[in-house]
Amino acid sequence: MLSRRVYTRIMLEVKKDLPNESCGLISGLENRCLTVWPMQNMEATPYSFAINPDEQELIISRMLGRNESFKGIYHSHPFGRPVPSKDDVAYSIYPDVYYFIASVGGREEELRCYKINNGKVKHIEILIK
Repeated sequence: MLSRRVYTRIMLEVKKDLPNESCGLISGLENRCLTVWPMQNMEATPYSFAINPDEQELIISRMLGRNESFKGIYHSHPFGRPVPSKDDVAYSIYPDVYYFIASVGGREEELRCYKINNGKVKHIEILIK
């Protein structure tokens, strides 16, 4: 579940990095995503993203300091559909987190959510409250 505030924050963050892909982490409690952690895209291109492992480790320790857990990764497809690319599937290494993909560069904005495990992709409906 996403609050309206978290949804809005993700969409604002991904727009900031246009025309490049944007990325970040999400933390929360139980089934609720509560906090957005924008990250620097080390690749800074419209076609891919990479998160610095040291920065990710630091942010995850901050999540734990807030008594929250690592719930998801978000990134954008600036001019494409919000579905996992072959690279998104190949490089997904966290089967227990949610993968959020935002499409913001076209006429319509959209955020979709997936679970990715061993090359299998499952679409997850986003509940916004």
